[in-house]
Amino acid sequence: MASALASPELKVDGLIRDLGTFHGKMLRPALVLLVADALGGIQPLHHQLGAALELIHTATLIHDDLIDDADTRRSRPTAHVRFGNTTAILLGDYFYTHAFHLVASLRDPHLTERLTATTNIICGGELHQQLAARDTTITEAEYDRIIYGKTACLTELAAEFGAAQGSATQRQAAARFGAACGMAFQVVDDCLDFSDDPEKVGKSLGTDLECGRMTLPVIRLLETAGPRRAEYERLIGDRQGSVLLAEAIRSGGALDAARQTARQHVDLALTALEGFPAGPARDRLADLARFIVARDF
Repeated sequence: MASALASPELKVDGLIRDLGTFHGKMLRPALVLLVADALGGIQPLHHQLGAALELIHTATLIHDDLIDDADTRRSRPTAHVRFGNTTAILLGDYFYTHAFHLVASLRDPHLTERLTATTNIICGGELHQQLAARDTTITEAEYDRIIYGKTACLTELAAEFGAAQGSATQRQAAARFGAACGMAFQVVDDCLDFSDDPEKVGKSLGTDLECGRMTLPVIRLLETAGPRRAEYERLIGDRQGSVLLAEAIRSGGALDAARQTARQHVDLALTALEGFPAGPARDRLADLARFIVARDF
């Protein structure tokens, strides 16, 4: 990743280096490499594909933080706070284009097509989320489509890229595994927005509610709100009201219900792994899936 982002322009290169550790848990590269290990072995192209996917992911985070006006990411000031809005937008674009170049340099049209098609889905998912803000009629099915677009399609592609050397059946199983992991990861992330410890989570909290996002905990709350539903609906997207709404979500059963949905996605991921050869590599993939719902709520 660092090599791909390096620039001959000293000011640009200095900006990139000033970012420091710009990656997080590296879930997407981990999926590429672990699936590859389970289905024939890791090749140099897998490192390149994993790096490209992480660059795409990081680009979305840089832009998301600006949209949300979030102050911290991975316990550090966000890019737009450190460098300004315009630089943050251009920085996210820089990550995108370098990811495309990394994959295009492999000279495999199928890989390039899959990356660009998935990036289209990501942008559509992010746009869908913005347009669905404060829409209290949103269903869980629509929520699923949003989080598949903004998150799960990229983890799906990561597992698919890792399975390039496997059979068609194994590639399909890998894609199902990656998609289920991504769905679970986003549901858990939406639950973590209600944590009472931003230092533990490593990013600004409460931004989903303040932006009016209809995440699964909110949907679960409204489903069981009864006569208080209209009151809760008025609080969505209001800064002061978001505090009251978050407390209702934490004190009721909404978070537990959302977490259970995340666990169901992980169960689907584990079922998909049954199509992989048994062994330590498959066990590590199962551990990764379980880790997603073991993150501190």
